[in-house]
Amino acid sequence: MKADYLSYKRATGVALLGAGIQVTLGAALLIYGLLRTDQAALTASIFVLLGIVVWVALAVVFDQHRRERIEAIEQENFAAEDLTSSSVFDEAAGDLRVAARRLESLYKFMLPAVSLLMGAALVVGGSLRLAGGSGEALDAVNQGGRAVDAASASHGWAIAIGIGVAVIGFVFARFTSGMARATVWENLRGGSVYAVGSSLFGLLIAVAQFADIAGASALLSLLDQIFAIALIVLGAEVFVSFVLDIYRPRKAGEYPRPAFDSRLLGFVAAPDRIAESISDAINYQFGFEVTGSWFYRLLSKSFLWLVLVGGVASWLMSSFVVLDPHQRGLLLVNGTPSDRELGPGLHVKPPWPFGRVVIPEYTREERVGAGDAERTVEVNELTATGVRVLELAGEPARVDGPVLWQDEALRQTLMVVQPDRRTGDERGGRALSLATVRVPLYYTVKPGEAEAFILLGRDSASRDETLKHTAQRVLVRELGSRTVEEIVGGGRDEIRRELQAGIERAFAGLNPDTSGTPRGAGVEILFVGFEDARPPREAAASFEQVFEANQKSKQTVTNAERFRATELARTVGSEEQADLVIEALDAYDRLRQSGADDQTLREQEIEVRSIIENSSGSAADMILAAQGARWETHMRARGAAETYRGRLAAYQAAPAIMDMRLRLQQMAEAIEDLRVYVVDRELQKRIRIDLKDVYIGTDVFDPENQDL
Repeated sequence: MKADYLSYKRATGVALLGAGIQVTLGAALLIYGLLRTDQAALTASIFVLLGIVVWVALAVVFDQHRRERIEAIEQENFAAEDLTSSSVFDEAAGDLRVAARRLESLYKFMLPAVSLLMGAALVVGGSLRLAGGSGEALDAVNQGGRAVDAASASHGWAIAIGIGVAVIGFVFARFTSGMARATVWENLRGGSVYAVGSSLFGLLIAVAQFADIAGASALLSLLDQIFAIALIVLGAEVFVSFVLDIYRPRKAGEYPRPAFDSRLLGFVAAPDRIAESISDAINYQFGFEVTGSWFYRLLSKSFLWLVLVGGVASWLMSSFVVLDPHQRGLLLVNGTPSDRELGPGLHVKPPWPFGRVVIPEYTREERVGAGDAERTVEVNELTATGVRVLELAGEPARVDGPVLWQDEALRQTLMVVQPDRRTGDERGGRALSLATVRVPLYYTVKPGEAEAFILLGRDSASRDETLKHTAQRVLVRELGSRTVEEIVGGGRDEIRRELQAGIERAFAGLNPDTSGTPRGAGVEILFVGFEDARPPREAAASFEQVFEANQKSKQTVTNAERFRATELARTVGSEEQADLVIEALDAYDRLRQSGADDQTLREQEIEVRSIIENSSGSAADMILAAQGARWETHMRARGAAETYRGRLAAYQAAPAIMDMRLRLQQMAEAIEDLRVYVVDRELQKRIRIDLKDVYIGTDVFDPENQDL
């Protein structure tokens, strides 16, 4: 078709209409986003309003094309009237093409400038929105997917505006992309991509609102960030297309394609071109025209119905759900929980997004790999069984071997506890005491109570957070009433029992119904631990010195008691016998202090001695040895006295005989070991002396032998 000024005039009107539609759609999204604080709608309005610049630029270009065509027609009329035969008109022919030169300037300067401006605006706008909303999106994810803005409170307006933008944008995009199939209107593709982009943004807003109604609000929470990233990607595509268009060869008289004409959104605006490209590729690969066969034509005629029927069938299949034997579920109809719990087996529910079955999640850590490649991964399972663990305070040590209080590998969570009651402030206050302890809580979902457990939160993380915070309140109250000596000492078992009882009572008060009656948490507490109780790491050394001193004191007392038992057993036979002796001695002391007579004291003394003598200790041996020595001394003295008495009687009877006898006895004793030689005086004497000592030794340890 030969382009004339009427075609360009129509394109100019369509471009102005597109600008008006972009203004209407962008204003709707902007006003709704400001009124409802919908961050996603505000980000989408940036893209839609930027499309106004594109439509206005296209309107200017098409209007200049119209002017150029009128100018060309006028020039043709001059030529037909043979007005250019004069040299004046020959020289001025080039000066008459003012509109053409202006059109070339638009393609050379204005459209590239608009493209760069659009790319910069998209990248900057997306970056600002991404940086401003990242914290809110992260909070939304941490809160279980709940949107951080107020968009979820006005689903009706959001859905209506989203669907309206999607329908209007898509219809107008299809209209303009159809016009762009003609060469004279091909620049309309640059505006159609922004119309279809507006349609996609509106469709995502509506879909996210529907998903939030169905209970899956993660998409709504992240929609603002998705739109911001899309703006950055489309802006980067503009710069890439601008650079590539510089080196792309063109035919003579062919106008360059604007860089703001997105190739990514162009596929959505004109999907028929994708089908044509695919059919051409199929024909080329098979070597004959496959698309002209009867099967392909039949398939192409029924393809839409096949897609629709398959989509409806797939959607209806979401009405069936199968729960495994280890699963329990809760049916949500339009976000409202049903009155019964779903057990294992096949169940029928309303199709998505009107009906959804929520199954309790179980998140656990699992170590995979070996050696240096070993790592910890988080595994999520849909199950109502299994033992779940909550760490209420502190964390388990990640070290092998014994764990000491001063170990740097220990992660400590300090808790305020009661100080020692003996260390109060003289002004009436109390000192501050801190302790750290690990308190693991082991629980499982009660059979038949999955509904109450699911109602604790939107997902596994939020439910665990609810249980954890509830249990931590009980833990703080319990530790606040205990001293640090009880926590790190012998009161831990009692504290553990009190903790478990308090946490069970706190869990029983959760999940109130419409009447305010609590339904409980739906869990059964299996065990509450109280482990790794210790003072803060900085004070651990001082505590260890106290414990060391206590151990030494106990060791000293134990050694003393052992020495006492040993000595008593060696002395009087046993500790029981020693107690009897001590009791008898105490009675003797009391009698003596009370002034008892000698006979009574002597009887008590005899009793004490008899108790000692009846024992098998060294004291009894000493008494018996003393008694033996006394008897021996007595009998020796008595024997000496009897000997003297007998000699005295003999002396009185015969004094001379007795005197001679005693003298001879003394002489015999004196010369008992002496040598006596009897010789004649007349004989010559030769004396040989044997100087051999007759005393070959002496016993210095024999008290009877004093001869040295």
